[in-house]
Amino acid sequence: MAPMVVPRFFPTLVFCLAVFATGCSRDAPPPVLNAQAVRVDASKKILPWPRTESPYAHVMALAWDALKNKFPVQPNGLKTYLTYSRFDPDTLEGIGWPHNPAGLNAMLVDAAVGYYAFSGDDDVIDLVRETLDHQLSHGTTPRDFVWAHVPFASSDPGSIEYSGADDSWCDGCGRGDGVGVLEPDKVGELGYGYLRFHQLTGDQRYLDAAIDCADALARTVRTGDAAHSPWPFRVVAETGEGRDEYSSHVLGALQLFDELVRLGLGDIAAYARARALTWTWLQAFPMKNGAWSGYFEDIPPFSDPSENPNQYAPLETARFLVEHGDIGSASQLVAWTRDTFAVDANEERGMQYGAEVLSEQQADMAKMASHTARYAAMLALLYEKTGDDALRERAFRSFNWATYMCDSKGIVAVGEDKNEGYWFTDGYADYVRHFLRGMASVPDWAPPSENHILRSSSVITTVTYGEHYVRYSTFDQSAEELLRLVELPSSVEVEDRQLKPAPRLDGDSYVVLPLRGGGVTLKVRHVTGRGVRIRVGYGE
Repeated sequence: MAPMVVPRFFPTLVFCLAVFATGCSRDAPPPVLNAQAVRVDASKKILPWPRTESPYAHVMALAWDALKNKFPVQPNGLKTYLTYSRFDPDTLEGIGWPHNPAGLNAMLVDAAVGYYAFSGDDDVIDLVRETLDHQLSHGTTPRDFVWAHVPFASSDPGSIEYSGADDSWCDGCGRGDGVGVLEPDKVGELGYGYLRFHQLTGDQRYLDAAIDCADALARTVRTGDAAHSPWPFRVVAETGEGRDEYSSHVLGALQLFDELVRLGLGDIAAYARARALTWTWLQAFPMKNGAWSGYFEDIPPFSDPSENPNQYAPLETARFLVEHGDIGSASQLVAWTRDTFAVDANEERGMQYGAEVLSEQQADMAKMASHTARYAAMLALLYEKTGDDALRERAFRSFNWATYMCDSKGIVAVGEDKNEGYWFTDGYADYVRHFLRGMASVPDWAPPSENHILRSSSVITTVTYGEHYVRYSTFDQSAEELLRLVELPSSVEVEDRQLKPAPRLDGDSYVVLPLRGGGVTLKVRHVTGRGVRIRVGYGE
């Protein structure tokens, strides 16, 4: 019998059937992402992998559950995330790489503050309290240092004490700050995190820590120029000697100064002066020359500020600009980030299944989920402010791609490139917060059959979700909240006052708007009073 002849197109046909709508060209993209089958729509563009009513909320819940419940106690007696930046995806044990506690903990605060308001899950507060308390006890500089009583940004893998990472663990590879060296941008970032966690919990220790951070930053600020930021990227904590002179990431310091000045806490005059110097420098240099370098702890120094830009600093700065009314400058930063990091690199495409997919920094161009989600959240925010449906569509596809890096057990990969491994920042703290940001900008993406707080101008200090009510309190008496509700509210009360519906928020009032997917959005403004009770529908 003659051998069966298989037509040349047959393997391609089988491949196309396996991925149905992904296309039938012989160079079609692979049918899986992170070992999960890719879902696409009729236009061959990516859909999220979870087949749930709110895939983004589902991914957040999976990741938080894994972080809270699955990571083991290491031989040093601490959970993996307290002394390791990376972990083995099978055993969840820590692996060797400099730890990045200050940046991680700042992101965890941001993620937990938002997720607690969204879910009412007290466990996320307990987890973050554990990380901050360890930082205060084992990762804070002495009071007699030039940089006094502020957090170290890095530590050796597995070390209980945070005091700057030595590179002896990797035979002098040059990765790590160095023992006794800290990063001022993380002092600002975690200082702001301490302040918000104080607002959440009322614990004075975190307010004291935030003021210590602000005092150190205000005391050491400099004018800056094209080669010198207001603070060096790395400094010797004891003496104040600069090691790497440039970091474009000054956002944490700005937020910390702004909030302390608003609250009238600490040395207001010093904070205002430092804030003005920082803002002037930001506008004069990175906003103009694109030198967005200096954020990641495990990267060796670069002599030229333009040599290793990253996407973290410009995108987080863009969010700050939008929140302060500068949509034009923010849009320019988003476009610059797209052109720089949503590009083909390392045999990975910058456009995958219709999604713009981002790299982290020039020195590491692998495509990563947390950074793609950050970009998606910024696109969603610009959509919210402009109404441009094209921005919403782009955000949707990039978010969808990012969902594939979280598996059904909540183990989140950095990306498809397994050399990047599994990180607590990229996989958890700096991953989940962007999905919540996206749902706040596009409430249609939030669960349609559940009630949720999506955003507040003030930290939500308590929240209870009942079948027919939402009850919460805010840190500030005057605040605005955005919720998605399953049906119209029958009443909105602040303390003992009934608020009245209005066509727009004005004084004590609320606005109700219908949603495409059913249910409504509710915007609440309360000028005086922290406690809010919303009756949903007419049930008890």
